[in-house]
Amino acid sequence: MSEYDLDNDTDVLDTEDNGDASSDSRQFVRNLEKQAKAGKAAVREADEAKAEATAAKRELALMKAGIDLNSPTGKLFVKAYDGEISVEAIKAAAGEYGLIATSQIADVANDLASLDRVSQASSGSTANVPPSVLDEIRNAQSPDEVLKLLAANNVSITSDQPGGWFPI
Repeated sequence: MSEYDLDNDTDVLDTEDNGDASSDSRQFVRNLEKQAKAGKAAVREADEAKAEATAAKRELALMKAGIDLNSPTGKLFVKAYDGEISVEAIKAAAGEYGLIATSQIADVANDLASLDRVSQASSGSTANVPPSVLDEIRNAQSPDEVLKLLAANNVSITSDQPGGWFPI
């Protein structure tokens, strides 16, 4: 007889004689299917969480860039923007469309201030507008006052200049 007797091997399960072995294998397959479904559900949940985190990150970057998410133009920009999700990139893109002020803020402020001064002067405003030398000359009561104002501002008038003084 050989060392291994295959006829009396107790490790081999006979599935035809014993109905328990086939039901165990079916149960094992069912357990594997349940685990696969649970794994697929976990992957789906993880993908949803990643998408939600990306959307939150995008919204935060848009808000930090100064985009008004409730305005109609802000909503359009949010839908259309598909660039890099960084504050600097969003500010640059929003500046191109005029949604936020760019580096020209100082120029715009100067222009607005000069327009404000012009509007105050033209409307007869009572605001404190400093008088200029020309205003003082216009309001002078005598030629001597005009000459004093001109001398105070380093303007000299001689009779040999073209358009020199002549008696009125």
